[in-house]
Amino acid sequence: MNPIDYFKSQAKHLHKDFETRVYIEDKKLYRYNPKYFDIEKIFNDFNISHQNRDFKFSLMNAQHTTAKLGGLKNWEELLKANEQECLRAQEKLNSSKYKLPSSKNANSVSEILSEKTKKLPAPENLYAWIVPNGVLGINISFSFDSVEYADSYMIYYSDEKDVSTAKPLAGEKFSPINYVYRGKRQPAKFYWVRAFDGKEYGEWSTIAERNR
Repeated sequence: MNPIDYFKSQAKHLHKDFETRVYIEDKKLYRYNPKYFDIEKIFNDFNISHQNRDFKFSLMNAQHTTAKLGGLKNWEELLKANEQECLRAQEKLNSSKYKLPSSKNANSVSEILSEKTKKLPAPENLYAWIVPNGVLGINISFSFDSVEYADSYMIYYSDEKDVSTAKPLAGEKFSPINYVYRGKRQPAKFYWVRAFDGKEYGEWSTIAERNR
């Protein structure tokens, strides 16, 4: 979950807490039965007149409030913030004194960062087929699904159905998802692809056998 989606989910939680609002006749006050936030304390500390009978608190109001709990002026400032600013705001919101204990440790920044440091998954749906090119050489066209956080990819080939024998096809990484290899060597029979994040390679894809 990215930081903006995290804030959206927290705003929905805050709005659900508001919807528990009931009027206590003998006390002449509105009370809440919140699950995620100490919403009454938020209203009181932010000088929001929630005890008025006609008081309204929309989802947009909840978004604005969660942004402020994250240390920002409003929701618009959150949307314009860079990734690091968003992560700091999320950390502040997640550790806020207004969050109830049952929800305080959910979706922390460390969990999001750990997702990025996991080994890149294997690209899926790898296909390889020969494209006729007359006397100019042999073209092999590849396609596969992109991988989140990947900067580039490497195609490997082998005449054996064994990834341990695979060699880089072109000797260099490339960025496009649809890639055409132009060469004069007889095309190999089997191919694989791996994603690269700028530091290390991800998992091997499943094997692809060229179409002919």
